[in-house]
Amino acid sequence: MKIMTINGDFTLSPCNKNDIPAGTILPKKMTMRFPGDVHSTLLRNKCIPDPYYRKNELDVQWVGKTDWQAETSFSVSANFLKGRQFIELEDADTFVRVFVNKKEAGLCQNFFRKWRFEITDLLKAGTNTLRLVFESAERHACEKAETLTHPAPCSVYDIYSPHRNLVRKTQCNAGWDWGICLMVCGVYSPIKIVQTATGFLDYVQTTTVPTGKEKNWEVGIKAIYTSLKATKTRFSFAVSEDSEVATSPKNPKAADGGHENVTASADGNSVLCEKSVDVQLIPGENIIETTLTIKNPDIWWPAGCSPADEKNITKTGEPLFRENTLYTLTAKAAGSIKKQNLAFRTLEAVSEKDEHGRSLYFKVNGKPVYAKGSNWIPCDALPERQTPQKYNELLSALVAANQNCIRVWGGGRYEKDVFYDLCDRKGILIWHDCMFACSTYPADADFLDNVRLEVRHQIRRLSHHPSIALWCGNNENLGAITWYEESRKNRDLYVVDYDRLNEGTVGDEVRKNDPSRRWWSSSPCSGNDDFADNWHSDGCGDMHYWSVWHEKKPFEAYYDITPRFVSEFGYQSLPSLSETKTFADEKTDFNITSPVFEFHQRSPGGNSIIFENFARYFRVPSTFADMLYLSQVQQALAIKTAVNYWRSLRPVCMGAIIWQLNDLWPVSSWSSIEYSGKWKLLHYAAKQFFEPIGLSLYKKDGKIKCFVVNDTSLSVIPALRISYIDFNGNLLHQEEITDKEVPGNCSTCFFNTDVNSTGFPEDSFFVYAELTYGDTTTSDALFCTQPKKCELMEPKIKYSVHENKDGSYKITLKAEKPAFYVLLDANSISGVFSRNLLTIIPGKPETVTFRTNKNGRKLSEKAFQKKLVVTTLRDIY
Repeated sequence: MKIMTINGDFTLSPCNKNDIPAGTILPKKMTMRFPGDVHSTLLRNKCIPDPYYRKNELDVQWVGKTDWQAETSFSVSANFLKGRQFIELEDADTFVRVFVNKKEAGLCQNFFRKWRFEITDLLKAGTNTLRLVFESAERHACEKAETLTHPAPCSVYDIYSPHRNLVRKTQCNAGWDWGICLMVCGVYSPIKIVQTATGFLDYVQTTTVPTGKEKNWEVGIKAIYTSLKATKTRFSFAVSEDSEVATSPKNPKAADGGHENVTASADGNSVLCEKSVDVQLIPGENIIETTLTIKNPDIWWPAGCSPADEKNITKTGEPLFRENTLYTLTAKAAGSIKKQNLAFRTLEAVSEKDEHGRSLYFKVNGKPVYAKGSNWIPCDALPERQTPQKYNELLSALVAANQNCIRVWGGGRYEKDVFYDLCDRKGILIWHDCMFACSTYPADADFLDNVRLEVRHQIRRLSHHPSIALWCGNNENLGAITWYEESRKNRDLYVVDYDRLNEGTVGDEVRKNDPSRRWWSSSPCSGNDDFADNWHSDGCGDMHYWSVWHEKKPFEAYYDITPRFVSEFGYQSLPSLSETKTFADEKTDFNITSPVFEFHQRSPGGNSIIFENFARYFRVPSTFADMLYLSQVQQALAIKTAVNYWRSLRPVCMGAIIWQLNDLWPVSSWSSIEYSGKWKLLHYAAKQFFEPIGLSLYKKDGKIKCFVVNDTSLSVIPALRISYIDFNGNLLHQEEITDKEVPGNCSTCFFNTDVNSTGFPEDSFFVYAELTYGDTTTSDALFCTQPKKCELMEPKIKYSVHENKDGSYKITLKAEKPAFYVLLDANSISGVFSRNLLTIIPGKPETVTFRTNKNGRKLSEKAFQKKLVVTTLRDIY
């Protein structure tokens, strides 16, 4: 087998120049880089304005309505023409017609499939041409709508592309309630021309199971080979150490015989086990199954859950943040070779009936894991900006905030390989939706056949990743049947369509191709074959709890439910001032009701909801900057209210997955990290409220409660100090609890008292809790009523900055009076504070470290201090 990669420069042009808006000037010759997308090409050539700035999105909608063509030439040797030749495209978005030497080779029509077309009769020795025609996905969707026997309604927003649910592309490309509408097209992975006489090693799926003998593990291997002819072929499989992450090199020998041996791989890594299998192939798909046995490998763990992590947590409060040891499985057959990650762990998604309803939680290597995480959307609306660096920064930030789980949401995409590789290394459990969201979908034969091949490909492609914990059929499609007039009037018809797609096609392919993992039919869902309303029903399965945002209930409504696993809940904030400057004009747009600022808010009435809650909990700020600050405080408080309570319910509740981690353009949204990569106050708060051993401090039903939550498997005996402090900083009351044990993997109540029994008016003091264990102390503060009712004193904060030898900055802050929700903001300097959203008590200086990102601008100590802005709740009065 030989592979030729067709990357680099193509010439891009519209198929019909009449589709170009008047006044738009395209260069006579426009270069498009592959892998790449058309929007980024036009932007780079200054043919369109920046779609993220102000309201420019409206001016680029024509791009997605237009057909485009990209052409290049390449040379082929006579030797390459021996055997048969094929062209392969992956991440081809979405309707891509392929021409080789002016003859059509095939039509791609699903972004989520891998396409292979034979071009043996089209190639020639010497110079060849390749032309890709990108047909408008919006046009195809509208044409599909005309053929349906009954409508297939879907959720739409102010700016949207119609009928996005009828084409198999990233659904949020068509616009969402946090997303820009950019109907992008292109090819985002290398285009390959393959020469072979035998066939293709398409997939290698693996499972790992402990044998129960001498810490041995059995690797189950299922190779899927597409053969061009009947022939006998030798398949070889080898497991080697990954030198990049192995921290304690081992050289275990294979535990059984056959063709197995220990040797060295070409890249110098130790080969731990090797086996060859001779197979008689038949034309078409062949499945080759075998096993290998590895003795005493390193075990894969979710972030913060390994025995070494847990030991360090009980001493220092933090895991070791060491990456998992991954092994490499190498498979070879007839000139084909595949290398992929391999790791050793057991993983169950447990869902069992119990006295509370039906559980849902992950069990890894026998340990019940509380899923602490966030929802993931595509990391950029422009595919060329979906870089490995961006993936790494976002997933590293997730782990840095004490999270161990991410949900790949069904309105996005099956992600790039780099995403899964990073999750494998960092120990991030993946709840994986299939790519269907917030819609009804067709159930005609052509659509279902297309989806079947999509799901088959993706499950076979991804199932070897140890980080994937669960396959879920869709996001909210079951509930969506009740959203639209058409489906409400003819419910049975749409339920049948749903079942044909979700169970008869998607679920069928998942169960057939990955029986090792749980199939979860929808999110939210009470369990397979249970159609309860899991936006409000809390006893079974996973919930999407949106009553606080969409129904405008107070934050305390989070106390009204006892969920088993919350896979979506969220509260919006406005972007920071530095983020706002990237999309808005300071002279005209810096007002939350300005046309541009509202344009960058896609949730209907979103800014009004934020502002109304200012009045519910806080004194309403008067300046634009203060509103941005308070919105981020409010967002952090909302999510903290939920998580503190739900973690205290452990083991009844075993998951809290925040909506959402990231943004794909600068916008007001539910994210904890802004489009620029800047952490919002929510992300800093998550780092604290998701601490592996931490405090759950809240007031419910008139009682002040403080739980100590222990996510490790080790028992601890911490010291808890509870203080009542007035707003002048005077200590009113204090008590300590030093002899109470917190068993592993549970939550224990340390303090429970009626606020009326404190002897102080609830608007005259706050509760300050300090938890000490090992060498670390963590703290939290609680208002006993709405902060707006409390007479806060001016804290008169003073701070100093010292540049450390490693280039970081040490910031020391002191306050004369209690200071609440203290924000440290480095403005546009790219970096992360060690802590933020502080409570500063008089006489208790707080020290924070700021580290610039790798590509961040380095400043002198004096220059950094000049950039630093410190804001407290009292400052906005």
